[in-house]
Amino acid sequence: MDFTKTTNDLSQLIGEKKVIQKNDGTMDEALFNSYGTDRTKVYPPNYQVLVFPESTEDVAAVVSYAYKNEIAVVPSGGRTGYAGGAVAKNGEIVISLAKMDKVVDFDPFLGTLHVQAGMITKNLHKEAEERGFYFPVDFAATGSSHIGGNIATNAGGVRVVHYGLIRDWILGLTVVNGKGETYRFNGEILKNNTGYDLKHLFIGSEGTLGIITEAVVKLTKPPKDIRVIFLAVPEYKNILEIFRETHNFDLPLLAFEFLTDYCLDKVKEHLGVPDPFQTPSKYYVLMEFEVDGDTDEEKLYSILESITEKELITDGSIAQNSRQNETFWKYREGISESLSLAYTVHKNDISLPLRNMEAFLDEMTALLTKKYQGFHIALFGHIGDGNLHLNIVKPKDLTDADFFAQCKQVDPEMFTLIQKFKGSISAEHGIGLLKKDYLNFSRSESEIDTMKAIKLAFDPKGILNPGKVL
Repeated sequence: MDFTKTTNDLSQLIGEKKVIQKNDGTMDEALFNSYGTDRTKVYPPNYQVLVFPESTEDVAAVVSYAYKNEIAVVPSGGRTGYAGGAVAKNGEIVISLAKMDKVVDFDPFLGTLHVQAGMITKNLHKEAEERGFYFPVDFAATGSSHIGGNIATNAGGVRVVHYGLIRDWILGLTVVNGKGETYRFNGEILKNNTGYDLKHLFIGSEGTLGIITEAVVKLTKPPKDIRVIFLAVPEYKNILEIFRETHNFDLPLLAFEFLTDYCLDKVKEHLGVPDPFQTPSKYYVLMEFEVDGDTDEEKLYSILESITEKELITDGSIAQNSRQNETFWKYREGISESLSLAYTVHKNDISLPLRNMEAFLDEMTALLTKKYQGFHIALFGHIGDGNLHLNIVKPKDLTDADFFAQCKQVDPEMFTLIQKFKGSISAEHGIGLLKKDYLNFSRSESEIDTMKAIKLAFDPKGILNPGKVL
């Protein structure tokens, strides 16, 4: 491909200031490269042309040009993914949605926000709150992830146990397909029974069927008040018992998270936070509840009293105010950053039926102990919805290449276990490049064939985020 010609052609289509060629003096090389990758360290970026559209029409013009000239494109959002889904490694055009971050419309009656896909998730939270509403999809990367990327990966986060996945909060989408054609799936109404609801195909499609440019998200009322309980738990089996115990109290459970002592140590080291309890424990649990008045406050203490009497914990504390809530959340939300910034990590994001979780963990622990001798395992996750984040931390004496090679040898055995216990090899991070070869552990051959046919219908030349998922 003649990158200079491509740059000039795109500049004519959408404007010179919106198109950057590598090393043209416009942008530092390291910053330029960052738009063509995500938080994975397996595949280095390798591309020459970066565009910053400001509208759906700009995106459509770029993709239409790419379709006619048979040039691949990679959509780029907040690049917070862990599956290689935003990596441009074969000279693709990178389409960054970073400048598409505006509110398009607000409906106070339906309770919706219509926004461009490049809006940072935290800013969407703020826009909703300023209008007296609440957008409940939340996770550690809200300060940098884009809402479009959240939708493209069907993001879950910390409150799925109560609010569900982002799929449950999308009313409308605007999408550009692989020909440069624009779909506008109506988000102005709740009821629209007019055939196939095609927008759901794009939710979780990781940019392989189309580029999401706008979204209409549903909003809800803010929680009345929030309280966090942080617990020290001696055995994993107790965690599931504690979760079961929460069902005995009429109190809305918003989140149920857990982490190991290894994860806690890394957060303390990275963030400089103190020990939560005087005596260390092997596991820790964070529970978040919505409370309304003194009666609910009493229920919180009843929960803590009950699990203490049943000897399910060695210590526990209820946050007394919003500042303490934030402090407790740091122990959980600081894990990914603490690991990713200081270490090379092989991430597995998996889900299991809760009733199979303990048996799976027993067999998985035996497998990892045998295969990863001397390696550290960082285990944490959204246990309330069956989602585990299983991170293998690279030893200092191994090169990245050797480390990932060893991990790749063990992954099929781990995925076989997941399949045995009726789980999924990817709960919320997606497939991307890293798990493409293992899709058959969660999808049948006929399902994969159908997915390929759908891909062909929306992207006949295969130019959208090539090599990802399928």
